Amino acid sequence: MLAQLGSWLMLASGGLFAGGILVVAVERTNLWRRMPVEQYAVDFRRSLGRVDPMLPILGALSGVGALLFALNTSGRPAALTWTAVALLAVIVVSSLIVAEPINARFRRLPEGDAPDGAERLRIVWRRFHYGRTLLGLAAFTCIVGAVA
Repeated sequence: MLAQLGSWLMLASGGLFAGGILVVAVERTNLWRRMPVEQYAVDFRRSLGRVDPMLPILGALSGVGALLFALNTSGRPAALTWTAVALLAVIVVSSLIVAEPINARFRRLPEGDAPDGAERLRIVWRRFHYGRTLLGLAAFTCIVGAVA
């Protein structure tokens, strides 16, 4: 019963999480790279207002589901799921260390204002997000492999 609940939770929320970060990596970062800094500051801040609460919640739900599944299975499915849990943990911790301080610098300012060093922050955030996306896709691949 708990393994089934965990598998459903990790698959559903994990798929939405991986898809969400992939869309940001493919669509938003491409546009943000080409925008003037002032326009980027507005668009980035607005996107954070919608995406920032949703994606961490989906990632956390996926992690909870993966823990439930891993604790109630054994063998290859459990090993793949524990790998996914570790990858999700790396995403969460690194996001708190790298992305969240950047996000907060934009969030604290009135809309339209860019923080000092916004161009450099944009580059750091984009590169970090590409790495986070690869880890998220790897975690979801492990989740799918665990239940296949």
